[in-house]
Amino acid sequence: MIQKSYNEVNKLYLVPTPIGNMRDITYRAVDVLNNVKIVYSEDTRVTKVLFDKYGIKTKLVSCHKFNEKTIYPQIVNNLKNGFDVALVTDRGTPLISDPGYIVSNEVIKNGFCVVSLPGPSALLPALNMSNIKADKFLFYGFLSSKQDESILQLKLLKNINFTLVLYESPHRLIKTLQNIKNIMGNKRISISREISKIHEEVFRGSVQEAIDAYYEPKGEFVIVIDNNEKLSDVNYAFDELKELISYGMDKKGAMKYISKKYDVSKNLLYNMLEENSI
Repeated sequence: MIQKSYNEVNKLYLVPTPIGNMRDITYRAVDVLNNVKIVYSEDTRVTKVLFDKYGIKTKLVSCHKFNEKTIYPQIVNNLKNGFDVALVTDRGTPLISDPGYIVSNEVIKNGFCVVSLPGPSALLPALNMSNIKADKFLFYGFLSSKQDESILQLKLLKNINFTLVLYESPHRLIKTLQNIKNIMGNKRISISREISKIHEEVFRGSVQEAIDAYYEPKGEFVIVIDNNEKLSDVNYAFDELKELISYGMDKKGAMKYISKKYDVSKNLLYNMLEENSI
């Protein structure tokens, strides 16, 4: 079924809101929030601050991950009665590691339009500032809070040769970095913190350097991992590296040669030698 977003059918607007700087909102977003019948909000207290900033008077109703299943009939009824409505989360874009999927799914099932506005998200600024290739990337969001599941997820991600993007909370950051190093190696990474806020900062370096740097992590974090080496190329390069070393070439010189020949990071080759006790 093809959705014609701007036909006469009533709409649920998914409206991104600022993740830090309050000016990071589009004119269109303000117009939509002013003109819909109701705005459904993950936290009405947070949204009220935004509304006061821009003089928005639209009615706010709470809609969060704990009540989505009970609130969506109300949203669908408003659409059936001829009203457009909007959905916002605390900060950023609805559905992107935030609530909204249940509501969106039910609205579509009932034959109404879901229109998502472009706007703020921590994902793309962190990726752009990482200095890691962004032509192919996988956004995974938050790893599981359960250690065993988190480790399994990283093991699966290890074999996906894209740039990887994760969200992480301060109290789990170090453990996640340690798991990344243990499973993927001492990769090149970037960590962005407090994007669009006064304390915004971007770390660029190895996983171990990040572990050393963030001994008291505060704020919300986006981890970007350079996982772009092709597995087949890495394995072939490692086989040749072992062969050169067996012929008597020193490790440092051999790694430099193989790294340049196959465009594989020296850190990765070093970690593979360590793992194989070579």
